[in-house]
Amino acid sequence: MSMEIWKDSSSKLVDAHCHLHEFPDEEIERYQRYRIIAVSDDLESSLRTLKIAKKFDNVTPCIGLHPWEVGEESWEEARKILELAPRARCLGEIGLDKLFTPQTFNLQLKIFKTFLEVSREYGLPVNLHAAGAWREVYELVRKYNIEKAIFHWYSGPLDLLKEIVDNGYFITVNPTVTINRKHMRALQAVGLESLLTESDGPYKYRGFHLKPELIQKVVKVIAEVKEIEEEEVIAQVYRNLEIFLS
Repeated sequence: MSMEIWKDSSSKLVDAHCHLHEFPDEEIERYQRYRIIAVSDDLESSLRTLKIAKKFDNVTPCIGLHPWEVGEESWEEARKILELAPRARCLGEIGLDKLFTPQTFNLQLKIFKTFLEVSREYGLPVNLHAAGAWREVYELVRKYNIEKAIFHWYSGPLDLLKEIVDNGYFITVNPTVTINRKHMRALQAVGLESLLTESDGPYKYRGFHLKPELIQKVVKVIAEVKEIEEEEVIAQVYRNLEIFLS
């Protein structure tokens, strides 16, 4: 399937944050009806993500070092990942985490800044993790003059959400919006033009086994909250994806 066909297919479902490297190829094959931004967690997954994107042209590859994976050996791993930047379309999953891994926050911060420097150098958009550190991540993205960013699974403060969208950045909504109050409040507050859908698959969270198959349910929830047709949600989210990747 050619990229030209995808660009003309505004009815395609969007998964703007998925760890495809954790899926076998035969399962990825079933996801041809989705436009997927595939994020990575470390060097090994970054290499696999790039390989997947060469095989499946509905996949946009991101390389990155997840803040959960940051440790004493991370500088060398980060260097090797960033050497792959010319082959990537995006940097992610990158960012900061004060909520789940506060013990490595200072090192996370240094490594995140290095990724932002490369994002700026190559003009690569970023796909961001910011649990417990929404303000810190946002301010760094602004400081480094990053033009395009996704704040994945946004459940941060609403005043910051306004700053995020006013600067042209996007947030993602995933299937957990039905049980996560902060996530739902963000959906209620954000305009459709600043929204992308995601699965964050294959993560398991409070009874959810997150996979691209659940994107249609996310669309249904968004349509209900915004009181519009599902087709309108699908079309606008697809346009938002094109803007992010342009």
